Amino acid sequence: MGMGRLYRLGFMAVLAGGAIWFAGSRGGQAAWFLSWLLTGIALSSLLVFMFNLMQVRVARTVSAELLPAGEGLMVELTVRHLSLLPVLWLSVSDRFVREDGGEMFTVTKLAFPGLRRQFKIKYHTHGLKRGEYRFIGTELVAGDWWGLSVKRRLALSNGSFTVLPEPRAMLASVLPVGTGGEETNGAYHFKASSPGHSVRDYAHGDPLHRIHWRSTARTGNLMTRIMEPAEDIRYMVCLNADREAYKGAAGRQLFEQGIEWAAGFMQAAAEARSHAGLAASNHAGMWLAPSLATGSARAILLLAGLAADGQQAFGELLQGRIRDQIPEAYAVVAITPVLNRELLNAVCKLLDGGRQVLLYHVTGERELSPLEREQKGRLERAGCQVLTVRESRMERVVRLDAEYEGA
Repeated sequence: MGMGRLYRLGFMAVLAGGAIWFAGSRGGQAAWFLSWLLTGIALSSLLVFMFNLMQVRVARTVSAELLPAGEGLMVELTVRHLSLLPVLWLSVSDRFVREDGGEMFTVTKLAFPGLRRQFKIKYHTHGLKRGEYRFIGTELVAGDWWGLSVKRRLALSNGSFTVLPEPRAMLASVLPVGTGGEETNGAYHFKASSPGHSVRDYAHGDPLHRIHWRSTARTGNLMTRIMEPAEDIRYMVCLNADREAYKGAAGRQLFEQGIEWAAGFMQAAAEARSHAGLAASNHAGMWLAPSLATGSARAILLLAGLAADGQQAFGELLQGRIRDQIPEAYAVVAITPVLNRELLNAVCKLLDGGRQVLLYHVTGERELSPLEREQKGRLERAGCQVLTVRESRMERVVRLDAEYEGA
């Protein structure tokens, strides 16, 4: 009970004592009625504080621990309490916090359990942002009708859930058409290798149409052509998670767009049964080795908890770990909100090494500056495909709706 409530109860006790003194010294039915009324109020408030919510326990269940973007979450609280007096009213406040940024959410519902020692509170969440969320406890507050005595109990509990990013819809074999106007018109393709062939000495039973006559004429012996399948396209998706790249009011929006493009590309690669890996220049240096479709779910889960807290320049990631540890057969997909000299040099070195590079330049609603247009042109002349993504984003409205399952 807070000090303010304690002062109120003490003040009521003083009034009750004064009323009893006045009734004893002056007499009269009105004075005695007032003294007993004030004494009863003070005593009942004291009993509520002493014997209500002596013990509390809260059990929580959630509809899902992994929540796809755009879907709602249902949480059910089963509240058990030990109280020797009827609980006239009880406020139940459940709290959870978003790990990235520390944003706190509180859902409060008023219940009237009376003599019930167990009841349920259900609430639904809608519009939560991508991220990892952790429950930090449930606060129960009970009191009397007059507000003199209020008792608080905190039921600590573990639990968490994750809101996954919303992957951008992409075709499995064709990179997406941009949505930002003339700068993103047109589909981009990576160049897959063409089927090849090799030759070997002719063996009895080889089909005649497989004889490679040019090699036969050169060697003087019959040679058979062996077809080799084309090499599948393989990708390494790299996301700029450097803190400096997302300064300003639009930084959060740009980072969320980059997350969604990375998730969409990983999902499209999984649908096409292509090897794909994921890396980011965040503080922890996120790295997911290239794999087949099984890596898509893992990548989206990693992206759900990713924060733009890196201190390494994005160009250093491309020049260092990507160039050294990823084979040249992998096409590099770079997602970044900034074009600078370090990034341009890193991309040019990858291109000089024979790699294919696609760069997603997310700009939000703003137009490209003259310097950015110049750098974009230099990248395209060097052989890099640059997709400028200009788009506005509507913020989701968070809704928290609770209901009480009482008598």
